Amino acid sequence: MLYGLLAVVLMAMDHRGKYVPRVRSVAQYAVEPVYHVIDWPVTTARNIYAQFEGRRSLRHENEQLRKTLLSQQGALQRMQTLVRENERLRALFQGAESQPYDYRFAELLRVDLDPFSHRVLIDLGSSDGVQPGQAVIDGDGVMGQVEDVHLHYASVRLISDPNHALPVQISRTGLRIVAFGLGETSRLSLPSVPREADVREGDLIVTSGLGDRFPGGYPVAVVTSIDREKGQTFARVEAAPLAALDRGREVLLISAPRPLTEPEAVPEAPVGPSGQPEPGDGTVAPAEGQPGTGDDAPEPVDGAGEQQP
Repeated sequence: MLYGLLAVVLMAMDHRGKYVPRVRSVAQYAVEPVYHVIDWPVTTARNIYAQFEGRRSLRHENEQLRKTLLSQQGALQRMQTLVRENERLRALFQGAESQPYDYRFAELLRVDLDPFSHRVLIDLGSSDGVQPGQAVIDGDGVMGQVEDVHLHYASVRLISDPNHALPVQISRTGLRIVAFGLGETSRLSLPSVPREADVREGDLIVTSGLGDRFPGGYPVAVVTSIDREKGQTFARVEAAPLAALDRGREVLLISAPRPLTEPEAVPEAPVGPSGQPEPGDGTVAPAEGQPGTGDDAPEPVDGAGEQQP
């Protein structure tokens, strides 16, 4: 009964003076640090887990995007390679269309650019009709000539080989000289140019057609430097090859000129002893008493009875 009476008194006081909410508010302020202390580990763990999940998701997304970018870059590079290959092939066959020679397409199998020997292997051999000495070009100029022929492949000596010499001429003036390899794919030597010869930097050098190996008129190199030293008989001239000696993948082999078709000869009618064509070969011999075709045959007359001139 005492506790019941005390409870009624407290409720009446609380109803009038609002003491209980004040006490509750003070108690909440006092206990609030305890709540924060208890909740801090849980909140910290939740934030760390959220950051870890976010980092992992971002890392996974970044990896996926990187893979996609790499694959797209690879496809783009392949497209650029195909474009360049298409340009090379177009240059090859466009350059070959204007020449009356037969051409065989071949690909490089191996490139050997030793300082003392510049050679390449192609995927055609004697089974494909390749012969030693056959000229080899690419879309820009002369590359070399076939040296060793095997059944399914052949060896080509490049014009940059130190032991290779190529008869050429200056396209502008027609001066005939010989181009020697120097063991470098970017330089050719022209040692037989007279000191007073009309040679300029930028002159185009083409094959002269001499030597029965390279057809005439194919571009070889461009003059890059001229040194006319006093007291010397010949000038020191160097040129840069036009062909991609160390970069190309496709080449053309030049064969002998295609035989030109000659018009069919009309068979001559056999002539008899009297000078008239004999019958039986598509011709009719004139009958006796009729005018022949000799010089003594009368000239035809027109309708007016006058002889035609």
